[in-house]
Amino acid sequence: MKRLLIVDDDMNLLSFFLEELTQAGFDVSIKDNGADAIIAAVEERFDLVLLDMLMPGLDGIKVIRVLRKVVPQLPIIGLTGYMGRGYLSQAAGLGVPILTKPVMMSSLVSEINRTLENSSSP
Repeated sequence: MKRLLIVDDDMNLLSFFLEELTQAGFDVSIKDNGADAIIAAVEERFDLVLLDMLMPGLDGIKVIRVLRKVVPQLPIIGLTGYMGRGYLSQAAGLGVPILTKPVMMSSLVSEINRTLENSSSP
């Protein structure tokens, strides 16, 4: 079972993702801020991180930069309700696709599976 780390400052959304992605067959852990997400990613093994881009404290771009240094092979998918050009270009430069909220669960699961398949390819 693939392990996902979901990071978002919206607890209602985290609960929703936890329930839906668990039902979709994933082992899901949640964190509500970037600092805790970085610690979890270093201390535990995850197959993918689903990361909100706009959070207080460490935003998604800062979290991506740190994760790229400490767990460089860990796939990341960004999520945001605000699709600013700055986030798109910065995330693209770091190799992270961004999905917009609200996201259809079927689309999210498809993107997670696609990313996982691409990351396991030689």
